[in-house]
Amino acid sequence: MRSNPVKQALKAGQTVVGSEISRLRSPDIARMYARAGFDFVFIDMEHSAYSMESVADLITASRSRGIVPIVRVPQADYSLVSRVLDQGAMGIMVPRVNTPEQVRDIISWMRYPPDGARSFSATMGQTDFDETSIQALMESNNQQTLCAIQIERKEALEELDEIMSFPGVDVACLGFTDLSIDLGIPGQIDHPRMTAITERAIHLAQKHNVAAGAIGLDINNLEHWARKGMRFISYSNEVQLLQDAASTAAQRLKAAAKKQ
Repeated sequence: MRSNPVKQALKAGQTVVGSEISRLRSPDIARMYARAGFDFVFIDMEHSAYSMESVADLITASRSRGIVPIVRVPQADYSLVSRVLDQGAMGIMVPRVNTPEQVRDIISWMRYPPDGARSFSATMGQTDFDETSIQALMESNNQQTLCAIQIERKEALEELDEIMSFPGVDVACLGFTDLSIDLGIPGQIDHPRMTAITERAIHLAQKHNVAAGAIGLDINNLEHWARKGMRFISYSNEVQLLQDAASTAAQRLKAAAKKQ
């Protein structure tokens, strides 16, 4: 069965980088991300209009090009997690994880008995049409599926040490914007309070051998925290990357034309 190079890299203490897909439905985006050199593609179901069919197509395209598909489900819910995994997602990200009890449930939903509560189905999305046994598929998925949780509420900060301590958590990802809103400093991701929280999250992640992570549009901010020890970095999204490149090209060409 397919291994998960992102999970393996994080376990080895390395840093992984990727980008989000949240609007365009073309599987070619995932293929282009792979060509660009990203380690993972972050497929967002929380803030997008994607159907499960669209997500399944993006997952399949990602797997075909060797880039790890990680799907953010809209909320902590067994039916959402299990369906996405059955389509071949190699990692799950869950938003607004606030308590140790939520972490325990999420990990259980991602694993087969006796370690968890996931229902079995040998879907083509998981097997890539290869022959396998029930036992081999169970063991592979239990070992290779990446679990990422998002810390986005001040409630979670109170139990962050215990939340990160659960075996099975691979990534603890700070939701900078939502967390700043909940703290009453909306959008001020460089606020001293946010800086202190981020530094503490990195420290606890290192203590529990979990990768601290961040999702953002500000590459300078992400570079800063990568140097400080964040190891799971998701930069921008397909719309913003296209818009930025198009704007830069248009401005340069228009400026060149004016110089004639």
